[in-house]
Amino acid sequence: MTDGDADATIEATSGREDETSFPEGTFNDWIGLAVEECGDGTAVVSVEYEEFKRNPGGVLHGGVTATLVDVAAGVATRSALEDTNEMLATTNLEINYLRPITETAYATAEVVRVGGSNAVVRVDVESTAPNGERKTVAIGTATYAIPDAT
Repeated sequence: MTDGDADATIEATSGREDETSFPEGTFNDWIGLAVEECGDGTAVVSVEYEEFKRNPGGVLHGGVTATLVDVAAGVATRSALEDTNEMLATTNLEINYLRPITETAYATAEVVRVGGSNAVVRVDVESTAPNGERKTVAIGTATYAIPDAT
């Protein structure tokens, strides 16, 4: 995949020319997801820790983390497909929460396999711990149906 192809993948995914954010007014835009890197079946997507995203315990809500995993996996999947406008549908999403998140989180997604009608992606989420060390805070897998591929 060339740099231009990666740019097209982000634009197709995000719908914005700045290639790092999502269309204004969408859920992904509202929670502040940003594409940091994308290409060749990998992606890094971030989300800032903000007060309105906290759960009652004061840490990033698990639903925000789940969305981060799902979106990072989707961006990575699109970057692995020839047609970056291919329809994707999440058919399975599994997340293991390992540590609380109280700083910006970064999801690094890598496509494990793209088959004839689905794709499987592994995602590692990292954030800075209270002691300043960057740690894995969640791991996940996502499976996508690629309806137009059949």
